[in-house]
Amino acid sequence: MQYFRRLSLIRSSFRLLSSSIVDVTPSTIEKELYEINKLMKTYNNAHVPIRTIALFEWMLNIINIKPDFNCYLNIIRACGELNNLNICQNIHKCIQNDQTLKVQEYHQLQIKLIYMYSKIKNIQSAEQIFQQVKTIKNLPIDISLFGTMFKGYNMNGQPNKTIELYENEILNNKTIELDAISATCLLSACTDCHRLDIGEYVHDEILRLGLLDPPNIRLATAIMNMYCNCGSIDRARELFNQLLPIVDNVAYSTLMKTYLSINQPVEVLNLFKQLQSSSILPDSFIYLNIINACNQLGLMHQAENIHRIIPSYIIERNLSLHSGLIDMHAHCLHLNEAYRLFNLLKQKTNISLANLLHGYAINGQGQQALKLFEKVKSELIFNEQVYKMILYACAYTGGLVREAQDIYKIIPDKYKTSQVAAAMVSTLARASLFDEAESFIHQYKPKSQNISLLWSTFFMVCYHSKNLQCAKLIYDHITDDPLLLLLFSDMTNSLPSNEIINYFQQQTSGICWTEIENNDKTNYIIYKFDDNNLSKFSSLYSELNILINDLKSIGINWKIYENDLKKLFCGHTAIRLAIVTHLILTLPTTSIQLTTTKSICHVCHEGIKQLSLLKQRDIILRDNIRVHHFHHGQCSCHDQF
Repeated sequence: MQYFRRLSLIRSSFRLLSSSIVDVTPSTIEKELYEINKLMKTYNNAHVPIRTIALFEWMLNIINIKPDFNCYLNIIRACGELNNLNICQNIHKCIQNDQTLKVQEYHQLQIKLIYMYSKIKNIQSAEQIFQQVKTIKNLPIDISLFGTMFKGYNMNGQPNKTIELYENEILNNKTIELDAISATCLLSACTDCHRLDIGEYVHDEILRLGLLDPPNIRLATAIMNMYCNCGSIDRARELFNQLLPIVDNVAYSTLMKTYLSINQPVEVLNLFKQLQSSSILPDSFIYLNIINACNQLGLMHQAENIHRIIPSYIIERNLSLHSGLIDMHAHCLHLNEAYRLFNLLKQKTNISLANLLHGYAINGQGQQALKLFEKVKSELIFNEQVYKMILYACAYTGGLVREAQDIYKIIPDKYKTSQVAAAMVSTLARASLFDEAESFIHQYKPKSQNISLLWSTFFMVCYHSKNLQCAKLIYDHITDDPLLLLLFSDMTNSLPSNEIINYFQQQTSGICWTEIENNDKTNYIIYKFDDNNLSKFSSLYSELNILINDLKSIGINWKIYENDLKKLFCGHTAIRLAIVTHLILTLPTTSIQLTTTKSICHVCHEGIKQLSLLKQRDIILRDNIRVHHFHHGQCSCHDQF
């Protein structure tokens, strides 16, 4: 309605102006059209398409001037921005009825109409024009027509149709060659559909046609993005290196995001160092990527260093960066800094609150989480994520069952999702209230068909608390989950099926990161231990055997057997070698901090507890569930992990 009120006002003003125009002679038409087109372009650039539409109607109906080619271009652009189907159809009809347009002009306008309809989400009309143009005799069929249709499909969430059109009408048609725009659209579709085969072929075509010579950074980035999303990051990195030093922030960010998705945060930090040595200024996306890299690493000194690098004025202007820093510090043991950053927010958000609550949860600081929850509940309308995190804070701390139950009662029904309910199950089960947990699941069942997460959560607590009797009772509810079946085999000292073993052997290997101060004490070196690639650390195995013998003397067996199931889901060799590295390279009073991508097993957990006593070392381990603080033979999780 607002658009039409404004249109009425603009029409009135133009009618007032037209009252002073008595006649428009042929000698003035060209000048008038020039001024009208100039004004239309100004309106379009200022993003007020309604004025362009009103000016067009005034030109047609009041001063009776026929639009020219440039005028149509301006009005089509305005229609795409206005998103009004009736107006678009009227302009379309006007162009169809205009017999004065040259063939080439008509062809260009049809392409613009395809794009216009695509922008207003009317892909059917765009397809009709595309098919009509292809059948008109003497009308040139070039790649711009296909490129616009590619873009239209991509804009409307149909990248599969882009690939289908390319395969059916261009792939084997040697009369139509790709250009940079159509190739970029095709690569985007391959990215969304994970079609590496077509993407590789398009890349070959780009090289054959010389579309990257001179370098086209946008097209090159599209190729990189395709390889990244199709699981071929080595090819993406190869192209990235070839394009140095003309790559831009987008290319860096593309690679960084992919490395993050495959658990390679060290590569992200290495890319950032490379960027710092170039003339490129990091933008907020680059900073957010390196914050997320530090979050994955979970190492204190890396987080401190990255925070110092980011200019404070950028953090103040960017809420995503501010929230990201809260999350990073909360996961890198800087809870006081995370809390300070949270208090600096002029307007608290559920995202920033959930990040901080999660930090408290994984560190077993439920009381602090509850205080924060109470403090801000008058400022925010909580969402599902906040409720989930406060319940997990209660679960991981222990002794907060009543508080969790009180919170669950006040959660609106729309937020009592399976994830929130699973957090409540975890709270009850970790307090050894197994009957109450089972009863809760059965009561929740009528509300949702998706209760597998609740049973999985229940079983994980049974496993970590070594409650075999309860695990057997709920076995029928976990048979669809390979991990839980593997854990059940471990509990019962039985061998799982070959199918399950093969499944886990094909999964991503466990990784353990740690940081050790370098010799000149100017920085910290990151060490990465990968369960599937430990041969380069063979020199450490003799030291590891000494450690194993030390533990064996007090009844803890760290020997790795050939059929050790725990190795499949824990990847404990990487953790153990990381500890050995610290014992060799750091002073006896130095704390050891580790981050692993898998869940620690009982054997590793008990061994690290005893090592903290034997070696008089504080050991902090963040696994994929929580943070374990080992001190003098005890763990902060109280063996409830």
